[in-house]
Amino acid sequence: MNDERPENDATGPCLDARHRTKTEWDALTPAEIEIFNRNVVCRTYDAGSIIFMQGDPCKGLYLVERGLVAVRKIDEMGQSAIVRLAHQGDSLGYRPLLAKENHRATAKVIKDARICFVNASTTRLLLVSNPRLGMKFLEHTAQAFGEAEERMFQIAALSLRTRIIHLLILLLDHYGKTASDGTLSLDLPLAWRDLADMIGARPESVSRILREIKDDGLINLSGSTVRIDRFDRLVDELHNNLN
Repeated sequence: MNDERPENDATGPCLDARHRTKTEWDALTPAEIEIFNRNVVCRTYDAGSIIFMQGDPCKGLYLVERGLVAVRKIDEMGQSAIVRLAHQGDSLGYRPLLAKENHRATAKVIKDARICFVNASTTRLLLVSNPRLGMKFLEHTAQAFGEAEERMFQIAALSLRTRIIHLLILLLDHYGKTASDGTLSLDLPLAWRDLADMIGARPESVSRILREIKDDGLINLSGSTVRIDRFDRLVDELHNNLN
């Protein structure tokens, strides 16, 4: 169920220095931060909760304070695919808000999250008062288009093995853990079928290539946990195939 005005469960300022760093909101002045914090509504979401649905009116922006959100798009035939993962510090809804359109995808919580909502009128007030904020959102939009082009290139030009290795390295950056012996491990945030959607592949094809990578001694698989035995070889293979 879409919830554009969630109950506020905040225990302190939402947009503090820690949450602004490396986000668009870092452009705000102290006075604008006060405006944001007076109007923001924050709440916690359990895994599986829907933040907004594709086709819903876009009534504001969402800031992921913690947790993980999957953005899924559904086509006219009812087929769906995850097109984006939103992590801590990411904003959701800025493109349809700026374009004055409905939400173009559905946002679903994958890992328990705390998400803050700021309504459209407050957002537009801040955009008008601070051109740097608008420029940062414009830069973010341009980066998103660039990433979409890169995914299309990978699907068209790169082997499935290269796409899988690239995805593993990206996921390691967010979810990887290092054991005392230096071994890297990764608890997958999504099912392999969803990850397969993100790289334009069938789950059975991904399973086959993963077994090949495992047989080559680069990784070990145990349920949803991937242990990276030869990270250096993974990186070398990726670089060799991209160059």
